[in-house]
Amino acid sequence: MRAELAPFAVDLLLALAGLGVLLALRLVPRRASAMAAALGLAYLTGAAVVPMVLIAGLAIGIPLTLTTYAVVVLICAGVGAMRSRSQEEGRTPAAQVRWTRRWRSWPAELWIAGACIALLGLLVAVGMFSALKMPLTGWDAWSIWARKAQMLTVHDSLIEGFWTSPSYSWTHLDYPIQYPVWEALHFRAAGVFDAQALLRHVWLLLLAFVWAAAYLLRGQARPLVWAPLLLLAAAAPGVWEQLLTGYADVPMAIFAGLGAISLALWLSQEDGRLLALAVVMLAAAANTKNEGLMAAVALLGVAGSIAVVRGLSLRRFAVAFAFVATAILPWRIWTAAHGLEGDMPVSKGIDPGYLLDRVDRVWPSVQTIGQELANQGRWLYLLPLAALAVAASLVSGVGRRIAGFYLASFVLVWFGLVWSYWISPNPLDWHLTLSADRVISVPMFICLAAAVHLFGLLLSAAGGQRRRMRDSAHPSIASSD
Repeated sequence: MRAELAPFAVDLLLALAGLGVLLALRLVPRRASAMAAALGLAYLTGAAVVPMVLIAGLAIGIPLTLTTYAVVVLICAGVGAMRSRSQEEGRTPAAQVRWTRRWRSWPAELWIAGACIALLGLLVAVGMFSALKMPLTGWDAWSIWARKAQMLTVHDSLIEGFWTSPSYSWTHLDYPIQYPVWEALHFRAAGVFDAQALLRHVWLLLLAFVWAAAYLLRGQARPLVWAPLLLLAAAAPGVWEQLLTGYADVPMAIFAGLGAISLALWLSQEDGRLLALAVVMLAAAANTKNEGLMAAVALLGVAGSIAVVRGLSLRRFAVAFAFVATAILPWRIWTAAHGLEGDMPVSKGIDPGYLLDRVDRVWPSVQTIGQELANQGRWLYLLPLAALAVAASLVSGVGRRIAGFYLASFVLVWFGLVWSYWISPNPLDWHLTLSADRVISVPMFICLAAAVHLFGLLLSAAGGQRRRMRDSAHPSIASSD
């Protein structure tokens, strides 16, 4: 019984810790209905913050135990409770459609959204059931992530016999450990190392992402927009196939995608709380995979450039950038102190001579990444939908700055992927074959964020235009209103 139920208690406590962080940031009002609506965002916030704190503890010798985990959760929840009492509740965007009306009076829009939500629940249930029968056969899933989670389950510290041993260098011991720590918490709660059972909880990350994205964009996009698009993304084979392998690419993309949404909202609303949320999510992405660090730098770089043009507070943005850097430092300092180096020659990546000597790797990388992005059988037309939304926004002027942010972020992340293959010491064909279908997860989640956000703004603008045309055609009705 413990092996089946206790890991779900870990998820509940992560949601509690995340709720405390959201309350501390005053992103969620201290009302039961509001906190319930933000539960998906709370879970991902907890899954971001708690492992980062535990990684910092591991780096300085604090053991990873369930007791340590409980203390971190209680601190997060306690700080949130105290700040929510001592400060005035922040404003939250009002939902444009009320779900509290009687179901018989629901408009067609809510019926469509309800059907999409029901299908999403069915998809997650089927995925979790399928996970019970799926062995952990993915090479990276076991050799890079689950093996480290196993060591953190058996031992409560970063024992040098494993983490610094040349015998295990092929497991990329320098890689960030946000995902293994998250896995290890579930294994410790279960009392047994069962990688197959863990895949059930990976599906909760996807469910939480859909829930969190809908919550964040509820004031920007109506259910008629976000429900079908988020369901489309969850049903994309490029997403659920990876979830059944236990790879870290989709969890990383989930954090990066929410970071992109939060940054886009900050650029339009100039609300510092949204910038703080973006920092949390991007720091988690950077602590999950090296590609997550690249995505975080790209997203923050684009947002910072737009902030300069708009005259937003650069000091606040600099603090945000510094926080992301600080969040990844504990692990980077520990690996550097123990002589763990990655195989990517990043310092050579800005050497013109080195790049020119390897320029023949560029076009094959561009081709392969382009082919994966164009594979709509795996991504269910998310890229064309995002392209249409961005083009419509740029032409119409509705959400043009946000469209520019998503477009520039996509291009910069795409260039970062090409650059990583360009400088990689690995044989190019082998490297592309093993990873190209997975590393595009972040660009595709940026596409999803752009499609939901921009189509929501475009639909709202079209609705406002229709109302103005109606009022101008019937001035007596408008004046009586």
